[in-house]
Amino acid sequence: MTETAGLREREKSRVRRELIDAALRLFDRQGFEHTTVQQIADTAQVSRRTFHRHFPSKTAVVFAHEEDVMELLLTALDQRPTGERVFTALRAALRDFLVDTHDLEERYQQADAVRRARLVLITNPELRSENFIGAVGRREALARNFARRARLPDTDLTPKLAAATCFSAFGVGLDHWAESDDHSLTGLYTILDGAVAALQHGIDI
Repeated sequence: MTETAGLREREKSRVRRELIDAALRLFDRQGFEHTTVQQIADTAQVSRRTFHRHFPSKTAVVFAHEEDVMELLLTALDQRPTGERVFTALRAALRDFLVDTHDLEERYQQADAVRRARLVLITNPELRSENFIGAVGRREALARNFARRARLPDTDLTPKLAAATCFSAFGVGLDHWAESDDHSLTGLYTILDGAVAALQHGIDI
């Protein structure tokens, strides 16, 4: 990639992040239904045309954020030693992703965006239903990652089951955190780590 192309990609990424942040803040403040694409573009100080170069609709902004978070988590998971078991690696990846002091300000911004996105989904059941297909894709990406780590074929049921249970645990944990009074990174990590730990050691109630 040339230097010019690299600059274009960074600028494109910056505008995309600012559009997501603007949209989630507006959704949080005035509601998803009452927020327009033009308002999002104005808040991010770009044109409506620029918005549509990045997203086909305001709904796509929420889904894109979910995709971004999963991509970051998978990257953190890939950086764990290959000999670690799946749940051990996932808990360590969550720790590295959420509570590492590196780029702390950026992590706070990510956590705030996660909270706002979850609240949009919690308060808009129809939107949450529309997210089903994307959620299946993210769950399958996690299953493939687990399969590679466990040296199992993608068709094996075990990594698929592990990923499905983790994905459900993430959803329950994120909803609980978003609705709680503690919106800190440590609070989010504690909830998600506890959820994965419960899966790792078995749930018997």
